[in-house]
Amino acid sequence: MRYYILLLGLFFSSLIYSQTGVDKLIKEGVSLHDKGQYKDAIECYKKALAINPTSMSAIYETSLSYLQLKDYENAMRFSTKVINANFKPLLMDAYIVKSTALAQTDKLDMSIQLLNEAIERCGDSYLLHFNLGLCYFNRLNNRLAIHHLRKAIEIDATHASAFLLYAYALNDSGKWLQSFYAFHFFLFLEPNTGRSEEAFGEMYEILMAKRSEDELQPEDGVDRALLYKAIQKLQPLNNDDPKEKFKFFEEASKTIFLTLSLQQEESSAGLLWYFFVPTYVEILESGFFDTYSRYVSVAYFPESLEWWNNNKDKVDKFIQWFEYGHGFEDETDEVEVLDDADPE
Repeated sequence: MRYYILLLGLFFSSLIYSQTGVDKLIKEGVSLHDKGQYKDAIECYKKALAINPTSMSAIYETSLSYLQLKDYENAMRFSTKVINANFKPLLMDAYIVKSTALAQTDKLDMSIQLLNEAIERCGDSYLLHFNLGLCYFNRLNNRLAIHHLRKAIEIDATHASAFLLYAYALNDSGKWLQSFYAFHFFLFLEPNTGRSEEAFGEMYEILMAKRSEDELQPEDGVDRALLYKAIQKLQPLNNDDPKEKFKFFEEASKTIFLTLSLQQEESSAGLLWYFFVPTYVEILESGFFDTYSRYVSVAYFPESLEWWNNNKDKVDKFIQWFEYGHGFEDETDEVEVLDDADPE
């Protein structure tokens, strides 16, 4: 009996040692992946799989590194193994890897089908809805792109990419007012990157654009023609002067935010009314709107970045308000998902 106990102890010790070695190799591979050394990361995962061929973590990480290498065939092959194994901790992530690989190989319909299957198996997730929105946007189906991007935002209102793509899809659909708000909030979340500068330029063009009669028809309870006339009156005399351009941006934004806050009714529905309008009323009432305006324009106006660097006291107070005084950032609150809201 003692002999068998000894053998059993040695067996479990060997298992523990093997698993420790697998975990160490996966951790090393993840570190290499994060440094952009994807081929070296895959070699680590191969060693881990040589020890434990059923390690779902090693299989998934392999698929992710292949995706980064644009080896879409292998990315799909390894992510499919995780999906077929129904490995819950990484199931959603594997679906995203495989759907991305499909999309990158121009198999958008298959990617959409796979992501819908993922939602059925994994439940609603902002990443699944975001990827669906991206697929539909690339399929030029802005209606469904808007629907899924709205869902992504409702689940996680801190995902900057969802707001950015939502803004583009709305603008392409002629919903320029909602797009303006979405660009604003993207810049609130991500003010100073390469895509921030481009996004600000797109938002500024919305303010400068000449609108057709169709684009001025009332929509979502907003008199867009009246709002357009108010914006036109504020346009700069010299659109090449950065100071005039910033003043126009700030005043036009304030006009839009104030006008819609006055038009909101209890029956008003949709993301525009239950998220964007209240958020910007809160910013207007905070006393930091001038600081906010500089903050979201730092990537576009060098003067805004200079102002930001030279007004540390105002900046610190704005950040303090944003982190502690603004209800949106309260860690004790959860973002409410309103499934019965209108897609727009």
